[in-house]
Amino acid sequence: MSEAEQAREPQRDEDGRLLAGRYRLGEVLGRGGMGTVWRAVDETLGRTVAVKELRFPSAIDEDEKRRLITRTLREAKAIARIRNNGAVTVYDVVDEDDRPWIVMELIEGKSLAEAVREDGVLTPKRAAEVGLAILDVLRSAHREGILHRDVKPSNVLIAEDGRVVLTDFGIAQVEGDPSVTSTGMLVGAPSYISPERARGHKPGPPADLWSLGGLLYASVEGCPPYDKGSAIATLTAVMTEPVDPPKNAGPLEEVIYGLLARDPEQRLDDAGARALLNDVISSFEQPERPVPPPADATQVMALPKGVAEAGPAKSGEAGGGPGDRLRGALRSVRNAKATPAAGAAAAPVTAPPVPARPTAAPGAASPSGAVPPQRPATSPVTAPRASLTDVVPRRTLAIIAAVIVLAVLGTVLALTLGGDDTPADDSGRKSTGASAPAGTPSGDGSSGSADSEQGGSGKEQDAGQDADKGKGKGAGQGEDDDADKQGKDGAKDGKADDAVPAGYRTVTNKRFHFSIAMPKGFRFDTTSGQGAGAIYNADGGFPRLQVDYTSSPGNDAAASWNSARGGVAASSTNYHHLGIKEVEYNGYPTVADWQFERTQHGQRVRVLNRGFKADSDHGYAIMISCKADEWDGKECRTLRETAFGTFKPVD
Repeated sequence: MSEAEQAREPQRDEDGRLLAGRYRLGEVLGRGGMGTVWRAVDETLGRTVAVKELRFPSAIDEDEKRRLITRTLREAKAIARIRNNGAVTVYDVVDEDDRPWIVMELIEGKSLAEAVREDGVLTPKRAAEVGLAILDVLRSAHREGILHRDVKPSNVLIAEDGRVVLTDFGIAQVEGDPSVTSTGMLVGAPSYISPERARGHKPGPPADLWSLGGLLYASVEGCPPYDKGSAIATLTAVMTEPVDPPKNAGPLEEVIYGLLARDPEQRLDDAGARALLNDVISSFEQPERPVPPPADATQVMALPKGVAEAGPAKSGEAGGGPGDRLRGALRSVRNAKATPAAGAAAAPVTAPPVPARPTAAPGAASPSGAVPPQRPATSPVTAPRASLTDVVPRRTLAIIAAVIVLAVLGTVLALTLGGDDTPADDSGRKSTGASAPAGTPSGDGSSGSADSEQGGSGKEQDAGQDADKGKGKGAGQGEDDDADKQGKDGAKDGKADDAVPAGYRTVTNKRFHFSIAMPKGFRFDTTSGQGAGAIYNADGGFPRLQVDYTSSPGNDAAASWNSARGGVAASSTNYHHLGIKEVEYNGYPTVADWQFERTQHGQRVRVLNRGFKADSDHGYAIMISCKADEWDGKECRTLRETAFGTFKPVD
């Protein structure tokens, strides 16, 4: 072994090398391009620590050595400046063998890369939790003028207690540092280097956020978003190619695409990413519905003063002993309250498909659906065991009855006017379908829970066969829509064109009760919301057609869209409102068009969402999304005209 090699290799006796008379080196925890990390014991304080040793390449001149030493010390200072539980704590810096050794907090656990490799990919919820923790560290670092520049799964530690820690600020840039660390060498893992860094541009905080998007992608997919086998090919793909759509992201899809936007100006910022990640987490934390007590369970109620003072029942009165009559009467009160409530829930409460803000549920967290509102529970009505007047004076009974009627009436009015009563599916969850307009635009309009049999089932009819004959008027445009020059949505005189153009076919979807014509190349992609509707497109991109359905439509589509506008704007990337307006369509009682633009899947997209109530049992939203710069092109215009012209409810 050469003298240089011996200098680079720590000298160890059988008990391990002692640094600075204090830190006893143990096993090697890891090695990287910058050095080696050791497990060690602080013999002064009696605690286990991690020690990072700077290693020099064999062929290195004195200038490069000084630069590496300076950078290592800068790393220690950078970490020390970050006050966040997601960053390791620096305890000490030791100078031995003409090199710095950083003494740090030891995190017992495994890296995110190891966790994915050994235990499998993360669930969308856990990935969102990890992403949020990393986002917290990055925010603290960016406030100090520090860019990490190497955010990747192997630099994230998952402690045994679940704590998430971002490590290795070895190539971090503190304000003023160049983006390359030595001549012609770009540092970092190519799969996680942002497009602007790959082009040699000066990076800012968005570069770290792009890397976070790649990390989230890898967490749920098991591979990075870009990996072409070589550094050059991978960096070229990062700069020029769209990312392969993730298959397991579910509700994380919107935040992944937002963070992986190629243009840093269009990329999700800290606030936007934080909001979407919190939405993903909260969507998996639905409160449990209270379990109603058994019908014969004893209930405690405060009785009016007159009842409390009443004497025991006279001998011979019906209903058994006073205790039995009292319990029977209390059950009667409970059942009396349950009866009108059940009737109210069963009554048709109309509100067009309520637009929902994007949520994230394990299988159906589509950006097109929202957390469904809770529908009032219905309780079976049982016959009372005793007359209420046995224990409650008639005057008091009349007052109780009046209070119950007012309470029920208030509930019915609130549900009717609010349009917040959506039918529950077999699992007890409610469809977000079209409660005011059914398909609420949100994140990306797609869900992670694709079910081709259910969502895409139905007949397909090619153009030339008898297609559905639409009799209504075409789609109205938003406030800024120049399509008004041609009537509604480009259709002549606002009339829907009921002909199926060449290259189109009619699809009948019995699950969501509609038929509509669409391009032959369109296929069922996924369900929207929590199973509220179906999404169709050619290749997972745009143009895109989405139809949502609800069996409890509301009475004011425009009001429902307006109530949903704020939530969708907050959860969409670069949302730009174009208008919400009432339009006429097929003679339906309430119809409204909502138009806006947003950045989706890294592209600027324009959306027209038409919500309407066909009848008391059928409410729909037809949402058409096209690339913004292709909105007035023939392909998108024909899609809009044909969809609105051929749509028909199906029982």
